[in-house]
Amino acid sequence: MDKILAGHKLRRLRQTIDLSQSAMAETLGISPSYLNLLEHNQRPLTAAILLKIGSSFNINIMEFAEDDTHSLVNNLSEIFTDPVMFEERVTRRDLQDMVTASPTASRAIIRLFQAYRSVRDELENNAGTQGTPQVLSNSVEHVRHILEKNNNHFAALEEQALNLRHHIQTPITGINTKSMPQDVDFNALIAYIQSTQNITVRVMPADVMGANLRRYDHHRQDILISEVLRRPQRIFHLLVQYSLIEQNQIINPLITDTEHLTEQTLSLMRITMAGYFAAAVMMPYSQFLHAAKSLRYDIDLLSRRFGVTFEQACHRLTTLNAPDAKGIPFAFVRIDDAGNISKRISAAGINFALHSGACPKWSVHRSFRNPEKTLVQAAELPNGQQVLSIARAVPPLLTISSQSAPEFAIALGCELHHASDIVYADHLDTGKNKMLDAVGVNCSVCERLDCTQRSHPPIGYELRFDSHMRRVGLYDLDKN
Repeated sequence: MDKILAGHKLRRLRQTIDLSQSAMAETLGISPSYLNLLEHNQRPLTAAILLKIGSSFNINIMEFAEDDTHSLVNNLSEIFTDPVMFEERVTRRDLQDMVTASPTASRAIIRLFQAYRSVRDELENNAGTQGTPQVLSNSVEHVRHILEKNNNHFAALEEQALNLRHHIQTPITGINTKSMPQDVDFNALIAYIQSTQNITVRVMPADVMGANLRRYDHHRQDILISEVLRRPQRIFHLLVQYSLIEQNQIINPLITDTEHLTEQTLSLMRITMAGYFAAAVMMPYSQFLHAAKSLRYDIDLLSRRFGVTFEQACHRLTTLNAPDAKGIPFAFVRIDDAGNISKRISAAGINFALHSGACPKWSVHRSFRNPEKTLVQAAELPNGQQVLSIARAVPPLLTISSQSAPEFAIALGCELHHASDIVYADHLDTGKNKMLDAVGVNCSVCERLDCTQRSHPPIGYELRFDSHMRRVGLYDLDKN
């Protein structure tokens, strides 16, 4: 088990409930001096102390033990790469000290900077420059924060999905349920929606739908699905539209604190919850978790068993976080061939850059040159965390010959100690003398000065120019 360094949370808890170090130490059955060491991360929290904290102060010890330090440091690092902060030489060690001393203040700085970016980009856009409004971006980040706060698992949606699947799955006489196909019957789903909602579902020609993948005509009570979608995608989009139609029963009860959410964020949250619901119907939690473990997370076999795409199966793996039945905690990212991140779900301490691309040494970038091939990489992050990456380019969503389809690659990441449970890692040497690729979050926040592939200097370092010498790589950095 990794060391749990959550001293800032322990100190904040003590201050919130207005306890002295002596009083809290007495409650936990430890000395005040030892509590002081815990609060300053000079000693890790043991399982016994965590259990004592949970029982004494009625808190969720799983959330309390979760270390958000790396995420906060990465987000702050990106702030100090902005041109407005260019002259401030703030090192990663400075940022780590700031987060340790006051994570609350660190979060406030991040929110303040996001507000600044939003105003700045909106002004640039209104002035006719190339700036991009940040309303959507802020909504995306807000929804992502909500997902991570809930550990990307919603038990109520899982239950709703099981209820719907029970209604649309028709047992066949004489066939054992274990041998029944796991995938959803598209025609049965259409019939169910027709009978319960009086809504007609039609698969329409591509020249009629154009760039639309699905469309709901409320007045005609029609759901139109584009023929360019493959079968798993047709089922997914139909389930998404059904849940949006039935959102008062399925989605809205799960969205709380609505007075603090913008309308854009609420809309995106509903769509996100609808997508979660659709995946839960197509890949029921218990069956999918059991299959994932028994197949040792063979995503190809999982996608075939449940009749879904490779990307859908990867998404579903990130949601297997029920407290009493967990899978491997996976982080997820989707990038385009220019390295831009369009989807990301952080987990297990693995975080991705907010406003820039991913590390060029990450194998996910090579996926575009190796279509249909799964690339596996054992890597070490700058903070010393050892991770396993599984990456693949995915087929384009659109298959219309007259249109250029966007290309994406996706990657799953988890801590390397899970490698023995994953079939793709069988060929890797994960022993004591294993060779790990040095991968970062992105160039601006990575302090590996000897990297020859960086595209930006890291924060806190100045460029050095020497007309008598040329080194490998774009940057010669001042290490003083």
